[in-house]
Amino acid sequence: MDLKFSGEYCLNEEGTYFEAKSAKGGIPLSMWESYSSFANSFGGTIALGLEETEDGALVVKGVKDPEKVVNEIWNTVNNQQKVSRNVLKADDVEIVEHNGKKLVTVSVARADRHDCPIYINDRIDGGTFRRNGSNDYRCTKPEIAGMMRDNTDLPLDASILNGFEMDDIDRGTLSRYRTLMRIGDENHIWNDVPDNEFLKLIGAAKKGEDGMMHPTLAGLLMFGQEYRIACEVPDYKLDYIEYMRSGVDWEYRIVSGDGKWTGNIFDFYTNAANRLGISVGRPFMIGNDWGRVEDTDVDKALRESLINALVHADYRGRMGVRIEVRPKLVIVRNPGLFRIPIREAEGGGYSDPRNPTLAKMFSLIGRMERAGSGLYRIIETWKKNGYETPTIEESLNPPTVKMVLSMKMDPKTSVFSEEEKILGLIAADDTISIERISKEIGISKSKAETRVRKLKESGRLERTGEKKNGHWVIK
Repeated sequence: MDLKFSGEYCLNEEGTYFEAKSAKGGIPLSMWESYSSFANSFGGTIALGLEETEDGALVVKGVKDPEKVVNEIWNTVNNQQKVSRNVLKADDVEIVEHNGKKLVTVSVARADRHDCPIYINDRIDGGTFRRNGSNDYRCTKPEIAGMMRDNTDLPLDASILNGFEMDDIDRGTLSRYRTLMRIGDENHIWNDVPDNEFLKLIGAAKKGEDGMMHPTLAGLLMFGQEYRIACEVPDYKLDYIEYMRSGVDWEYRIVSGDGKWTGNIFDFYTNAANRLGISVGRPFMIGNDWGRVEDTDVDKALRESLINALVHADYRGRMGVRIEVRPKLVIVRNPGLFRIPIREAEGGGYSDPRNPTLAKMFSLIGRMERAGSGLYRIIETWKKNGYETPTIEESLNPPTVKMVLSMKMDPKTSVFSEEEKILGLIAADDTISIERISKEIGISKSKAETRVRKLKESGRLERTGEKKNGHWVIK
């Protein structure tokens, strides 16, 4: 193992942190805090046998008896009074040589959600750690509660809310949902059942201990009024916001809690999906007659990114779902971390939604396709259309997933002709200049002018308005 240090921490080849620790007199107690921290975060490697000088540099001192230290590590990690769970594999603890001195490295993988929280000293409260930059910190009770919610396979959004009544379901929202379901499948056997029976069938309501029907959490989130949802989920918030070109001021917003609409998930989805299509230049409108213009693959991918955020969100977390639309950029955030490794989610074929009942409801109206294919399809669509590859990030404070969908052309991956790339750029920004077109595609200004002229001569492109204040029109 080639160890290269800069300061106290450095990144290994997989992007996880090495943490330098002295091994004088055996294993430092802080190692187990780091073990908990890495396991509850994104993984990392602990290197024993290093010391930090006064100027912050690292010096390799080595471990005097590395075999003894390794044995001590295995004994401790398998003692549940010291460590709640062993997440190490046989080859995760190694003795490595560096400049003639021996160190012990401990590679800690991110723990499976079923095993979290990983804590030490038999204390879940006070012994659970996570990572904040280059430091370990004790998790708060809400953070521990979030990990506890995720370590069960029970569908939490299917929990019955005995303190709520069926009147807490907004009947207008339910009617709109049922209309959309009928349009998608006019022969579905649930189309003609009474509303309360329908709600039970889709998982939006259940019979409580009192023998009466009550909404489930999924039912309240999907069809309830925001002020009632907030009684159960205090930090509930749905926010769609379009920013002006300055990037500071916003020009359009849909936000729950403003009193102008129901504030529930279904109405947020329909309103935000309509607006999202308009904002990127091609509406996939869900109009008064519930008809929809033919979708492009980009339309579907954008809509899927919105649904992914809604069905994977931890609604009891510290923040809400937020969609930001900026020039040639869509940023989608939802509370809660991934429940499976990001690489598995990106590869497709396996899904672990935090809210499977909500996922079922979207599936019934044809808005979710094959399970586990969402992120994979979004990424492949962006590549196919020559856009920059989407980025997906997880943050811990608060636990959040952010997906960035750039609609800028990536000349390295785009398989389209230069004319098609130009049309794609104009579809995203109808005021784009020739200079910007040439820069985005990576061709000279004169070549860009020639391509634009050919598009105009062929009737595919038109310029309207004044020279400085005009805009492009794709025919």
